[in-house]
Amino acid sequence: MIYFALLLLIGFLLFLNSQFKILYASKNKLRILEYHSISIDGFQDQITIRKDQIVEQFEYLKNNKYRTLWLSEVEDFKNKGISLPPKSIVLTFDDGFLDNYTQLFPLLKQYQFKAICFMVLGKIGQKVDWNGKYINDNMVLMNKQQLIEIGSHIELGFHTFKHDNYTEISYDEIENDLQLCQELIKKENLNVFPALAYTYGAYYRKKDPNQKQFFELLARQGIKYGLRIGNRINIFPFKNTYEIQRIDIRGADSINTFKRKVILGRTKLF
Repeated sequence: MIYFALLLLIGFLLFLNSQFKILYASKNKLRILEYHSISIDGFQDQITIRKDQIVEQFEYLKNNKYRTLWLSEVEDFKNKGISLPPKSIVLTFDDGFLDNYTQLFPLLKQYQFKAICFMVLGKIGQKVDWNGKYINDNMVLMNKQQLIEIGSHIELGFHTFKHDNYTEISYDEIENDLQLCQELIKKENLNVFPALAYTYGAYYRKKDPNQKQFFELLARQGIKYGLRIGNRINIFPFKNTYEIQRIDIRGADSINTFKRKVILGRTKLF
């Protein structure tokens, strides 16, 4: 009976570790937070967080000595075989909304933080024109000059050329999309780290020939990292660089919910 209870306890601890990474050392854990837009008028929804909320979150990260990193720095740690600094965290912002320049950039300078903006590269400086429940006609993306200005604190990454869902277009169309991104980067002389945040968090999740072909396509196009959602803490070095998980931070999250997400990666057991 004692033996059976011990097996149950071990099994439960292993399950908790798979969900929350509680048995791993801090140097092997990397938290990647996912944001989009910041509002100053009190508006919030799934992808928009109020400025006072993100200030409160940044205060928590600063007071608890979290260290923000760019993905290029994470790559450098990996290449050198060096462990991550304790409490390493990556702040990511999808799409490249104008408020990332007007609101986020000054906050990063104030807190001496770093972040990554995954840009819809074919829409730089334009109004948002893709469909989405949380998209409106007033949303505009940063322009080239603004992307250059934020370089001291914000690293750029890929978020497709037109905000296409890669699971809804062909492999040839995906390859063409990434080629257009590369051409635009070269033409505009932008510094963009080759990490791709999947739009809508969508990619070929099932481990089958389709996923293999998709990952091979990304590698062929020089993409080093592919980021999904997942809401779990990553173990470093990454087991699969095209299935890196991010923790979704939403406008409705209370500060206590935010703390639980940062500490555990998720708020639910299952």
